[in-house]
Amino acid sequence: MEQTSSPKQLITLLTCICLSLVSAIPVLAQGKVSGIVKEDASNAASFATVTLLAATDSSLVKGKVTDENGQFVFENLPYGQYLVVVRYVGFQPTFSETIRIQADQAVQDIGILQLLRNTNQLGEVLVQAQRQVVERSPDRYTLNVEASTFQTDNLLDIFRAMPFVQVQGESVTVNGKGGILILLDKVQMPGATMQSIMATMTGDEIEKIEFITNPSSRYPANISTVISITTKKARTLGLTGSARSTVSQGIRGRGLLGTSLTYRQQKWVSNLNLNYDRSLTHSTHDGYRAALTGNSPVLHEHYFFRYNNSTPSVRGMAEYQLSNRHALGVQASYVHKVVDKSSTVSKQVDFAKQLKGIPDSTLLADGREYSTRQVQTYSMYYTGKLDSLGKSVDLIFTYTPIQHNMTTEILSQNMYNPDGRLLESLRSVRNDNPSNANIMVGQMDWELPFRNNLNISVGSKMTLSSNRTQPTQEYLQDGRFVRDEAFSFENVFSENILAGYTSLDKQLGKTTLRAGIRAEHATMLVEDEVTKRRPVARTFTDLFPSLMLSRPMTDNLNMTFNYRKSVQRPGFSVLTPYRIYMDEFTIEEGNPALLPKYTHAISVNGIYKNNLFVELEYRHEQNVFTNLPVNIDGVAYWKNRNFDMTSVGVNANYSYQMTNWWSGSVFGMGAYMASAMDQENFRDVTIPSTIYHSVGWQNSFSLPRDLKLETGFNYTGPFNYGLAEVVRSHYTRVALKGSMLNKQLQYTVAVLDLFRGNVEGGVVRSSNVLTQVVSYRDARRVQLGVIYKFGKQTVKSAVSKKLGNEDVVNRAN
Repeated sequence: MEQTSSPKQLITLLTCICLSLVSAIPVLAQGKVSGIVKEDASNAASFATVTLLAATDSSLVKGKVTDENGQFVFENLPYGQYLVVVRYVGFQPTFSETIRIQADQAVQDIGILQLLRNTNQLGEVLVQAQRQVVERSPDRYTLNVEASTFQTDNLLDIFRAMPFVQVQGESVTVNGKGGILILLDKVQMPGATMQSIMATMTGDEIEKIEFITNPSSRYPANISTVISITTKKARTLGLTGSARSTVSQGIRGRGLLGTSLTYRQQKWVSNLNLNYDRSLTHSTHDGYRAALTGNSPVLHEHYFFRYNNSTPSVRGMAEYQLSNRHALGVQASYVHKVVDKSSTVSKQVDFAKQLKGIPDSTLLADGREYSTRQVQTYSMYYTGKLDSLGKSVDLIFTYTPIQHNMTTEILSQNMYNPDGRLLESLRSVRNDNPSNANIMVGQMDWELPFRNNLNISVGSKMTLSSNRTQPTQEYLQDGRFVRDEAFSFENVFSENILAGYTSLDKQLGKTTLRAGIRAEHATMLVEDEVTKRRPVARTFTDLFPSLMLSRPMTDNLNMTFNYRKSVQRPGFSVLTPYRIYMDEFTIEEGNPALLPKYTHAISVNGIYKNNLFVELEYRHEQNVFTNLPVNIDGVAYWKNRNFDMTSVGVNANYSYQMTNWWSGSVFGMGAYMASAMDQENFRDVTIPSTIYHSVGWQNSFSLPRDLKLETGFNYTGPFNYGLAEVVRSHYTRVALKGSMLNKQLQYTVAVLDLFRGNVEGGVVRSSNVLTQVVSYRDARRVQLGVIYKFGKQTVKSAVSKKLGNEDVVNRAN
């Protein structure tokens, strides 16, 4: 909670922990296991999944993929007995004999592991067994993109098709929980950059996506779910790459062009990704607003938005291997999103005496919204292995400048009577909202493996950030725009976070233990540059523990217990004091009194026969914040406000393999949620309890002529989130994938949101006003995607390093 203590004691404690752990590291003799995996006598199994298990209890020791020649090596192994398991698309799982690593047999070459093909006859055509598209483990979902039809879909559409992921606009939650961190090849991506990547990065670049629902203390305390994206890998020298194009048509059209290039030499590797996205988007918002006190009229609102967006983006990196153990690298990215001035906004507001009543007057307004956002990220890093045991250190420095400006213009506002006669012309208004943010991050991470299956991670991170916002409103008077001081501000937000963590992973017989703690000291300051006041000046020092215990109970059942404390701090845009005029009846405000949200989450889950996953979870969330209106003299003032929430839920996932050519999974989630609110103007408001429920069903079919068909359906029922009753929504996807030119050319034809159910919004019953809005964003589409691969078939996005600035950038935009 809020404190005023100095961070000096925290710094001293973390330094002592790091030094004592490093000084205690012994150099231990270790073993090595190597081998080759082959499809048949002449073909290597490139990029097969190889897992090393402890022979005594089949617990996981290490995992990796084979190289292009089918070779694999496990190093730095403690003495003991092991098994190697190989899994490969279209083949049966293959197990090695027991391998013994001991003092006189520390290096073991198990030779060739020959795979056995899994086949089924469909008419006259041989159909290979297929890999599950979605798999579940104790702490994550795994989407095997290579085994799916998502090659020409962008990340946002991929997420939208997942039954456990909720997408509203560009906002993504997993199992209803926010606080998302996205890793790209273990690189923590800035939020603003990620918005572009979600719209422009397609599945052909990706091998798999992991949704880590129980992250360790290594990750920032404001993260509830880590989405880890692994790109396709190759170890060949020279140039490889792919070119892609995707077009789709709904009410309006969208298009994407992109290419990925990788150039590798003995000690150098460089990577370049170029993407251009052009979207002509259409959305509608329909609803009403009724005051619960007084005699104010009921407003029936209908909004129509037509945006023209273009987003060019560039990502690149270069890495030089100083030696087998040390590497230096640089990386940079540039994103420039433009909503051009041809974008239009049309509003119709009907005024009536009651809901669904006959209008006695109508407001028609026309305007436009346009914006630019530039995000640049520059990073330098060093990574090194310290000994043969596998101890390593990463040092990263990142600088991110962000420039953003949005302009909203209400060009005309006219009030008419039911006969169409002009009653009144309201003023024309222009809002400008420029902001400039700068973020600097320094980070150090140590990996300290010991013998006897013990690994310790320690690290520290310092984040310095600032954001200057200058919202300005002008209204048209006598042919020129005049500044309205009541709606014009200049605020500077600064936030400094010092963090340190330690995490321990230990195998205790059959039980896997992961325990960690993260300490964060944060200072938050908002300065009003006009009045020189400081509406926000806070200091927080918090500890965030995490714990995971996992144990196989039988040969078929594995149980896992998780606990984690996390925080979500308010973003720059909602914490700073401001007031924005939306129209004559709607004003948005910032809330400097908004408090951070703290969450305690406890869960127990079990996996039975690697097919059925069931999890029970209890969550207590203090100071959840959501946007709520208060009606004052017929005007709705919207402001983010805090409330508390407790929930008890269950989610389940069942994966099935009906035949060698038909697999699928069923997902379901339900939760009982109860909330309470102790805020000014809301103390007498009762928040109803609710049941959240969501289901999904996915199927994948391997067809003749190397075709693949996928179907998916997701449904989320209506539920209450605080004082908001969220509307039901559903999403359907049907996709067919094929290939030509010896698989160098791939194509996908898909139909998205077939039943037009991908809507968002709901009803908000606030202290003295009732509002409803339902929005639709042109999600029902027909899509065609084409990918051409050149060079080696196995394309790699070069591995790069953590940026470290992601948690701040996420809240800066």
